Amino acid sequence: MALMTDFKGKKILITGASRGIGFESAKLFLAAGAHVIGTGRDQERLDHASAELSTIGDFHPLIADFDDPAAPALVAQAVEARWDSLDFLLNNAAVQTYKSDWEDEGLDLLQSQLRCNLFAQHELIFRLQHLLRKGSEPRIVNVSSGAGTLESLKTSSDMPTYRLTKYALGGLTLLWAETLRGRVAVNALDPGWLKTDLGGPHAPGEPADGGQRMWEICSLPWSESGKFWYGNQEIDF
Repeated sequence: MALMTDFKGKKILITGASRGIGFESAKLFLAAGAHVIGTGRDQERLDHASAELSTIGDFHPLIADFDDPAAPALVAQAVEARWDSLDFLLNNAAVQTYKSDWEDEGLDLLQSQLRCNLFAQHELIFRLQHLLRKGSEPRIVNVSSGAGTLESLKTSSDMPTYRLTKYALGGLTLLWAETLRGRVAVNALDPGWLKTDLGGPHAPGEPADGGQRMWEICSLPWSESGKFWYGNQEIDF
């Protein structure tokens, strides 16, 4: 299996780059010579991350809150204004609110979190596909979760909104992979349960582990598309 090992000069958009998996991924790609645009929803936190990431390589911060319906279009416009092509779209930003079950969640959470965890990813792909088609072996990675697999939905009913949005993201990945087959590789990533804002302090893994798994999925042969990966290991949706 021929792996990609040279990220020098690659143009990469990472959503949710101010913390966790996105931040750790940005460090790796910048150190390899890539150009990175990274979004964050909190200005202070993004400024802090940018101060460190800019010492590693060419990093451009972009404020974006994907709870805002206007955010994906604004991000796409900013990318197009800066670059005439795009090699990687890493849809990493997401939200999670832990509740024990549907009754505990009520009716509003699913509607609100679908926007950040599914609709934003879809719109970014839709709006940036023309730049990706101009890229070199372009790829899209949708960051999902082991909590959003079919098997997980069958056996666990806690945090139902998060599980359902990630399960739906798997379907989105499959549909876009078929739409863009032969032009853009589209895959989903389970980064593992990590000590991030989403994963919490008791998770067994570190954010850097997620960054490494992002590196691994981005290093896969371009012909791999429409699949779900734990790093470079294929898993079931």
